Amino acid sequence: MARLDNRIMVVFIITLFIAIMLLGCSRESSSQNTFNIGQFENAMKDKGYSCEIIDVSQDFLPTTRKRMIIDDETIDIYLFDSDTKMEEEASYIDSGGCSYSNGSKSVEVSWVSFPHFYKKGSLIVQYVGENENIMSDLEDIFGEQFAGYVP
Repeated sequence: MARLDNRIMVVFIITLFIAIMLLGCSRESSSQNTFNIGQFENAMKDKGYSCEIIDVSQDFLPTTRKRMIIDDETIDIYLFDSDTKMEEEASYIDSGGCSYSNGSKSVEVSWVSFPHFYKKGSLIVQYVGENENIMSDLEDIFGEQFAGYVP
């Protein structure tokens, strides 16, 4: 009888250990899914860019907007409170990157060059331009654009 109790106790301890390990892993992976403006700035610097981030007024997306300046190029960075809110707002941008409609607000935009939208974590990044190095590096950092011009 004591032997059976010992086996049950060992199974219980092993199960508890596995559960704690899995709980720790899920917290770690969710923090790894977070991507913020500081990480983006560091990633661009790691790619050799000298950049400056400045405050700019709110734009068509209802959130804080910052601007990254790289020489004569600019990248707008939209900061959201959560990846859920970012995904919701990203879904309102049409695939071509020239309109936004959330049901109560609609905006049509005529850009000075080709728009490119990327997203990761709680950020949406918008690059309007044709610099292939910047587009390639943004794709390396964020993955494929989710909206905008496709050559």
